[in-house]
Amino acid sequence: MNMLQKFSGALVVIVGVVSCFTASAQETPPEAYIDPVDRQVAESGEGIAGRPYPCAVEEMEDGDAVISFLPIDECVKMLPAEEWHGLWRNDFEGSQFCARPAEMCHFDSVEDRVWLETRLMQGEVGALYEVRFIGRRTMFKGSYGHMGASAHLIVVDRPISMKMVEAPPPPMSKAEADAEWDRCERAGNCISIKELKRLHPALDFSGTTANR
Repeated sequence: MNMLQKFSGALVVIVGVVSCFTASAQETPPEAYIDPVDRQVAESGEGIAGRPYPCAVEEMEDGDAVISFLPIDECVKMLPAEEWHGLWRNDFEGSQFCARPAEMCHFDSVEDRVWLETRLMQGEVGALYEVRFIGRRTMFKGSYGHMGASAHLIVVDRPISMKMVEAPPPPMSKAEADAEWDRCERAGNCISIKELKRLHPALDFSGTTANR
């Protein structure tokens, strides 16, 4: 399957399951890449004609420049498949795996985070699962997963078992949302309801704090 992420101007269209690279992908060492051209781009820190980033191809479609990214396991070197057992935290824009004997799994629980590429597993957002599967891990430490925030990535090739061990948290009440808004206002890092609506037009924000 050819799974691509396409960028055209300010519009982003996602096709299939995506392995996303950003500018921080250059933190991944050049020797991690399969293609010699990608190694060259990573070493120089500069793209070449038609290859702006490692594992990316730039083409013209209807007059627009479109950049397509390869799936991660077609892009970087992977270790042989093996059986994995541990905890999977399925967050919004997050997919963290903590191998046994870990007893907890969240963003700050480990120094070297592992992103789990779960094309073959589905779970509730916000839940924690005990999982067992056959998968391949990236050979070299680098910048993987959402925003390049994980040191490694594992591709699930064959799920074996999956059991929810922690249910998703309940939605915030209006009082809790107001308290969180007050906290982030004091910290100076709030995102306005107007901006949230722009980013997530399908979500209902009618029960939250007024549009500040």
